Amino acid sequence: MKILWLICTACLMHVGVAQKIYVGAKAGGHASSAFIEHTIFNTTMNTTFLPGVNGGVFVRYLPKAGDSFLNSGIQLGVNYVQKGWKQIFLDIENLPAYTARMNYLEIPLEGIGYFGGKNKYFISAGLHLEFLISTDLDSEPVEDNLISDFYTYESSRDREVGYGARLAGGLFREMSIGTVQVEGFFSYSFSNFIDAGDLTTETPDISNHWVVGFTVGYMVAFGRNQENEME
Repeated sequence: MKILWLICTACLMHVGVAQKIYVGAKAGGHASSAFIEHTIFNTTMNTTFLPGVNGGVFVRYLPKAGDSFLNSGIQLGVNYVQKGWKQIFLDIENLPAYTARMNYLEIPLEGIGYFGGKNKYFISAGLHLEFLISTDLDSEPVEDNLISDFYTYESSRDREVGYGARLAGGLFREMSIGTVQVEGFFSYSFSNFIDAGDLTTETPDISNHWVVGFTVGYMVAFGRNQENEME
């Protein structure tokens, strides 16, 4: 609770001094997968990439640009992100890959550092909460001679709420029609979506989503122009 209070206080401080507020929307594509392992037992799963889409809305607060090369701000948003993985079975010929897609609503809080003139280059980093809203799971393989381990999300056992981190970089440019942004990002869920119980079972106690992708965004700015304030 103390950490949450400090984050909220920091947000209010930025709002109080913000000379520019951006309200925007973004969407893009990505590749996702999952890291599924067990701390003690050996887990044999060949997980690979699964394509997906993401999109959301955000509010960005930028204080008045100072004399330093690098300026900073803060951003809060709500994103829809398709996560999941594909498992390939190499031990049985012609057995189709298993696909697990898990659709999340993310609430990220990020700090931003940026520099530049018309083209402003930025890097952002922060934490996010994630809430599972739906799943799309293939039928489970029923092969008797399957050598590979197989584990997937089970709604009766596993978690619907998690948390993680997000790192992004890109550029945004103000034009007469608004502000356009392009970014690349990487996110990783620190929380495990499989609830393994304890280490005495072979159910993986490590199960983390990760996503790498891009977004294209459009923002509308409110407040005084920072460049004009500096003149």
